[in-house]
Amino acid sequence: MDNWGVIAASIVAILAVLVALAVVDARMLPAAGRTRSLLLSLAFAATGVVVWLLLAPLVAPGVVGPLFLPIAGLAGVAAYLSTIVVRATGGTVVTTAVFGILWSALVFVPVAVLTFTPFAATWPVVVSPVDHGGSLVMNVASGAAALGALLAARKRGTRTATIGLGAGVIGTAVLCLGWLGWLASVELAIDGATGAILLNGVIGALAGAVGWLAVQRLRHQSTSLAALAAGLVSGLVSVTAGAPLLTPIAAGVAGILAGAGACLFTLQRVMASRRQQWFIVGSHLIAGAIGIVTIGLLATGMGYFYTGDTGVTFTGVFSLLERQVISTVLVAAYSTAVSFVLWCALKRISRDRAVTLAVPA
Repeated sequence: MDNWGVIAASIVAILAVLVALAVVDARMLPAAGRTRSLLLSLAFAATGVVVWLLLAPLVAPGVVGPLFLPIAGLAGVAAYLSTIVVRATGGTVVTTAVFGILWSALVFVPVAVLTFTPFAATWPVVVSPVDHGGSLVMNVASGAAALGALLAARKRGTRTATIGLGAGVIGTAVLCLGWLGWLASVELAIDGATGAILLNGVIGALAGAVGWLAVQRLRHQSTSLAALAAGLVSGLVSVTAGAPLLTPIAAGVAGILAGAGACLFTLQRVMASRRQQWFIVGSHLIAGAIGIVTIGLLATGMGYFYTGDTGVTFTGVFSLLERQVISTVLVAAYSTAVSFVLWCALKRISRDRAVTLAVPA
C-alpha cells in the first residue's frame, strides 16, 4: 500500500473510532433521539477538526505534512471527548460548541504540534516524550478536559440516554477495529512493525478487559458487557502511545494496569457522584497516563528496566521515564486548568445573558 493509501486508511480508521465512540458513549450524554445525539456529537467533534485545519498551519507551518489530515481526525475525537461533560452538565449547543473551539485552540493544537512535529524539541524544560499514536493529546488531554469540567460543574447532570445491546456490541467492535487500524497506520507505512503493533493492540485490549472485569468482580461482585467494553477501551488507550515499542508481555502489563486502575477510579467516582462522565477520566486520562509511563519503564531497549536510567541525577538531561512522567503531568494539569476556567466562564456568561434577557426593557 503506498503512502497516500496508508494516510487514507488512517483517516478512515480514526473517523470510525469517532463514530463508534459517539454510539458507545451515548449513555453519558443527555437523553435525546439517537440520530440527533449522533449528529450533535459529530458537530462538536467538527469544532476540533476546523480549529486544527485553520490554526495549526499558522502556529507551526511545518505541521502541514503527511500526518496533517490524520491529526485533524484526532482533533475531532479529542473535541468530542472534551465536550461530553459540558453537554451533560447543562451546556447548550452554542455553549458547548464555543467550549470545543476554545479548548481545541488552547490545548489540542499546541499539544499536537509539540507531539507530532519537529517542534517537539521545544517542549518546556526540553521534554520530548515518546508518543506513537497521539495518546497525550487524544487521551490524556481530553480526559483531563473532562476532569476540569466535572470539577467546575456544581449542579447534577441531566438525565442521560440509554444504549441498546445491539448498538453497544456493534459500536464496541467498530471502535476496537478502528483503534487498531489507527495504531497500525499512524506510522504511514505497512512494514515489519505492523504485525507487532496489531498484536500489542489486541493483547493490550484483552488485558485491559481482564483488569477491569477482575476489579469489578472483586469489588462489586458483578460482570457486564458495559464493563467488558470499558476494559477493552482502557486497554487500547494504554498501548496507544507505545504499540511499536513494547513486547507483547509489556503490552499485557500496560493493559491490565490500565484496566484495573481505570475501573477502580471510575467506579468509585461514579458511585460517589452518580455521574457516568467520570468514565472519560478513568478510561482516557488514567489509562492513557499509565500507558505513557509504561513506555518509560518497559519500552524495548529504552525503558528503565532495560537501561536502569532514572535520570534523577539532575544533570539537565532527562531519562525516558522522566520525560514520559513530566509530559503527562504537564498536559494533564494544563488541560484540566483550561477546561475548568472555560466551563466556569461560559456558565457565568450564559447565566448573565439569561438574566439580562429576562429583565424587561
